[in-house]
Amino acid sequence: MAGSRPATCRRWRSAARCCAPRRSVWPPCPCLTPAVSPFCGRFCKGGRMSPDDLWTALAGPLGVLDARPDFRLDPAFDGAAGAHRTAYAALRAQAPHIDLPLAALVTHPALGALIAEGHPDALELAHELIALGAPVDRQVSWFSHRTYLEWYPDIAAAGMNPLMHYLRFGWVEGGRRTLADLHQGLHRGGQPLRPDLPTLLVCTPSLASGADPALVDLLRHPGRAGHNLILAALSGGPMLEVLLPECCAVLITPHPLREMPHIDDAGFDRIDAAILSSAEAALFVHPLVAQEIPFAVCLADYPDPPLARWKSRCVTAFADLLVFSSDHLRDRWAGRLADVGADAGTDGVVFPPRPLMGGTVAPADRQAARAALSQALGQDLGGRRVICGTGPLDWRHGPDLFAQAARIAARSHPDMLFVWACTGLDRHEPCRDAAFGRHLHDLCADEPAILLRDGPPVDQVMQAADAMFLSARQAALPEAVFDAVSHGLPVVCLDRATGFADARYRRAGLITVVAPGDPMDALTALSATPATVAQPQAPAPWRDAILSALRLRLARQRLAVVGESQFDIPQLFSASEADRPRRRREREKLFRLDRRVLWRDADHARAVVAASDNWLHRHLRIEDDRPLPTNADLPPFAIHVHAFHLDDLAADLGGHLAFARASRIVITTDTPAKAARIGAMADGLGLTVQVLVVPNQGRDILPFLRLFGRGGAAGDDLIWGHLHQKKSLRAAAHGDRWRRFLHRVLLGDGGGLSSALGQIAAPGVGLVAPFDPHVVSWDDQRPLLPGVADRFPGPLPDHPLLFPLGNMFWTRADVAREMLALFTEDYPWPAEPIPDDGTVYHLIERLWPAVAARMGLASVFIHNPDEARI
Repeated sequence: MAGSRPATCRRWRSAARCCAPRRSVWPPCPCLTPAVSPFCGRFCKGGRMSPDDLWTALAGPLGVLDARPDFRLDPAFDGAAGAHRTAYAALRAQAPHIDLPLAALVTHPALGALIAEGHPDALELAHELIALGAPVDRQVSWFSHRTYLEWYPDIAAAGMNPLMHYLRFGWVEGGRRTLADLHQGLHRGGQPLRPDLPTLLVCTPSLASGADPALVDLLRHPGRAGHNLILAALSGGPMLEVLLPECCAVLITPHPLREMPHIDDAGFDRIDAAILSSAEAALFVHPLVAQEIPFAVCLADYPDPPLARWKSRCVTAFADLLVFSSDHLRDRWAGRLADVGADAGTDGVVFPPRPLMGGTVAPADRQAARAALSQALGQDLGGRRVICGTGPLDWRHGPDLFAQAARIAARSHPDMLFVWACTGLDRHEPCRDAAFGRHLHDLCADEPAILLRDGPPVDQVMQAADAMFLSARQAALPEAVFDAVSHGLPVVCLDRATGFADARYRRAGLITVVAPGDPMDALTALSATPATVAQPQAPAPWRDAILSALRLRLARQRLAVVGESQFDIPQLFSASEADRPRRRREREKLFRLDRRVLWRDADHARAVVAASDNWLHRHLRIEDDRPLPTNADLPPFAIHVHAFHLDDLAADLGGHLAFARASRIVITTDTPAKAARIGAMADGLGLTVQVLVVPNQGRDILPFLRLFGRGGAAGDDLIWGHLHQKKSLRAAAHGDRWRRFLHRVLLGDGGGLSSALGQIAAPGVGLVAPFDPHVVSWDDQRPLLPGVADRFPGPLPDHPLLFPLGNMFWTRADVAREMLALFTEDYPWPAEPIPDDGTVYHLIERLWPAVAARMGLASVFIHNPDEARI
């Protein structure tokens, strides 16, 4: 930012670097003037330098001039029979088009001038300078070898020269970005960067109009005098020009973690805190954690689809402060908070983004608006009470409830006219959901409610209306209500359907709450005379209130967790060695916030379990793996394997001594052809196997449970191991490593037996499973808990803490029978395919310890630190 730059270019951090202006972002770099930069003054004479002078100035500090005084000759380059003397010459002979992207990369003014005037050596000089790598590549161009390899690991894995790849292939492909693409997304704002003020980064998913109402609330209030304001978005839009005057800079980047560290801007070098305007901006969590920047997130909408599950988990796990716009919304997030061990009282605050401020419409404006609406509707509004609604035509916004109220009003309140101003849809589309659209069309067939797709805009409809019916079934804090009350309209909404039903919004006397789904109750409220409005006192600007709460939250963080933990498992970053420091930072933050995402070590899990007073947790324990001798005296045991995929079955059967020691092996699969292959595998390994063909229903667990039902094959065996060959097409390598981890902890290897077999044989033990470093909660199974909660001797915990993650375990036959009885054999089991989460099968996985505990049996989790989880 020009207003905050030092006398010399900020990028000029050593006498070996020559600056480059950032095109269309910043004004020309001051070091072009000899009086400002002594080094540049030796060579920059009006911006004109010879190619040899440039080579000496830029390559000299790297110590290459002794071996290569002339850039036109590279002694280390082994050309084709001496035909070419530099890499540029060889590459250009193969791909003449490289001159175009090469010229476009150059940012150094003197080098650019040589290219512009057509100097015959200019492009070769540019290539050979960039080819020197850091720091010269970034001094003269938009290209960085290090950045390109970081952004595109496939190039690094292939061992290709990054500059050669970009010039010959990447530029042609069109999908490979350089620093030029990155800085095209950096826009200079209307506010200067003041070094004496802290810098706040506001992150949003989109700058499209209306895409993120919370963003407007964050930026609408004055208060920027207290901090420098920088905005970052995943995608651009028309709001960019509106918001630029409020900010020091705006960055648009679809890859924040990958690209933000390479932003060459003083503001991004000194961010003190950040605010995410919604959970949809979750991709910004990665660079914020990597750079140890504290942040708050505004949870301005529901945690349900279309919000992706990983986004809600990411922001609730890593945010220093969670900000809700209403108590209603905070309650809706309660389950997601419990999933990661966050506390709504400690980790969250409720701040209305702005007060409901009642207003009035000037008589002349109201008269004009009613005239325009009369013309659009083709009927006289004289003596009519207009009830307006607005929003997309979908189930969530309740236009059908609006229409039902209109149908009743046609008989009981004929003076009422219901007008819905449609938004968010193509006017030719009746509804996103065809069946719902037909239902809505039938409700409005004789025009009890008018769906206004053409005519006056929403603002003018509100000027003409007498009241608003917010019929939404699920609307966190719609902007339309703020607009309606500012036009003097009383608003009727449904209880438990919107944040406006909260007491904090109702105090102003502008909102009437009625029972959900009761059109008669709504009609009574809509026909009543509006109550006297008590104007609320305007609270502090939302942004300032959030920052104050964030500072207080940081001051109260008492958990100081520094250093490595036993489990180095990535959550935000890659598993590469280069990302090890960033993985350490993410774990330190999780532990400092006391989030339940990863266990620090087995003792950490033992301490959390011991501290719980829940009846279920008192039956859990963690034991270290102590392999049994091969001749250990064990009771008879059976092993069940569900083998939908057969790829690794033979290796598993032959790779674990436990199969040879088993008294019985039962393998289920879904086709006779697979069953025949399994039989041949077993014969080849000398194993006796019972193969059952079962329907492909119930993931792996229903085939296991059916062994214990009517006519099941479980027989008299008392101890059962349950394994499966499930694969994930999206993460096959990771899934294979996890499956091997589970198998080795449960079974041992080809020469030894796991202590899991000894544990399940011990009295009082009903379940044995591997101890997993991940801490997984009820997640999308939480809505299913009320259906089984009364079947247990006490309340199920908010967090299960431990269960057989991966659904592989040892158990007793009586425990399996109890699990089947919990749902009954005739339960309407979901058919395949099933979602990734949120079904009864996923619930069963989490309930194994609860069923065992109900029988007075312990669940033991085996910790083997020598077995890698990933």
